Amino acid sequence: MANHTSTASAGTARRKTAAVARTAARRTPVAAPRRPARAPSLGQAGAAVKQGIADSLKELQTIEAEIAQLTRRTVADALAAAGTTARELAGVLRDVVAGAIQAAEHAGSELTVSIKGVAKGAIAGVHEARGNVARAAAEIVKTAIKQGSKAGAEVGAVARSALEGIREGAGEAGENAAAVAKSAAAEAIATAQDLGSLAVQAVRQVVRGTAEGIEEVVKSHRAPAKRARAAAARTKRA
Repeated sequence: MANHTSTASAGTARRKTAAVARTAARRTPVAAPRRPARAPSLGQAGAAVKQGIADSLKELQTIEAEIAQLTRRTVADALAAAGTTARELAGVLRDVVAGAIQAAEHAGSELTVSIKGVAKGAIAGVHEARGNVARAAAEIVKTAIKQGSKAGAEVGAVARSALEGIREGAGEAGENAAAVAKSAAAEAIATAQDLGSLAVQAVRQVVRGTAEGIEEVVKSHRAPAKRARAAAARTKRA
């Protein structure tokens, strides 16, 4: 009799527990699946602005590439004739960067595009002439910040453009991007100190962002090199 009563009680308890669980499941709201955000629908005016801006950005990229190519040839030829000593290297780079900034200022064109293009091309030219690329990077960013400040440009924007051009130029040339960026960043901060605390603060923020970009450049160049070494090792074993 006692066993029958215990069994009945246990069955009742299980039924109550199951009923509570079903009630809780019914009351628990099911999260609706998230839909991907849709781009806003553009009218005729918005579409026209979008297309116009896209065309302008393409033109800026073309201009930047042309400046880089012109600067690369000019720097490589000048260093081939004058030599790649520290004095000659600094003289050529100061002349080239200052000339690019003055040209942009007189033409009323986008200064940062000129600075990025000339920095990228100058690094490529120094590499081609077998000069000291890290030293060149420091001279490029120093001259860009000084000349840009004289032209009334915002120091942070100038430093960003110069550092981005240096980063891309070093990466494409196969140079040690991290070492080149470190040299340029240190010189950028040192140059900004002559312009005041606000300039230093702006440049430090730019340097932090550039350091993250350099990490990506280094990683992107390490991966192909690692694959090439692995392929060579497999070929050697075969």
